[in-house]
Amino acid sequence: MLIPHPAMSPVALRACRALRPLAMLTMVVISGAIASFMLVRAPAQERLMKAEATYEGARQAQIRQQTMRKTEEELTEVWQELPVRKEFTTLILAVSELAQQDRVAIPGMTYTLQKVEEGLALKASMTFRAAGEYEAIRRFIHRLETTGPYLFIESLDASRSAGGSKTASAPVIFNIRVVTFLRPDSPPTGGT
Repeated sequence: MLIPHPAMSPVALRACRALRPLAMLTMVVISGAIASFMLVRAPAQERLMKAEATYEGARQAQIRQQTMRKTEEELTEVWQELPVRKEFTTLILAVSELAQQDRVAIPGMTYTLQKVEEGLALKASMTFRAAGEYEAIRRFIHRLETTGPYLFIESLDASRSAGGSKTASAPVIFNIRVVTFLRPDSPPTGGT
């Protein structure tokens, strides 16, 4: 509000009095504009924060979904590469032939199949003794490890053969346990 100064001219005083309502109206309009801006801005900021949180949640869900899809594809590939249960005997013969190629004797072999739920992979193990020269057995073990992607040596121990000399070419005996995983003969019913 304009307060007239005592030294003002009568024209200036009349102008001040005429401008008072306009100054009051201006202050009311500015106050109303600030109030309406604050009333609109606060909910808009809240909606923006909610929208950003929703977007971030959706983005994280999409990333999780893409990761799950990729994992499922990788598991399907691994599942398809596993040998079928009926191929296990062929695998046993392949191990025996591999030993013969490296001049390693396998006098006998035992195997076990671990029971699992329907549709899941079976854990199959072969246990045998391998006898021969150290270099031949070393080659055999290396080839055994690199032959198939899902053939693992679970345990291995060595000893000198009875009556063998202590030279580098003396026969040694290794007790080996090889493990692999097998698909069931029939395809799983769960969609994999």
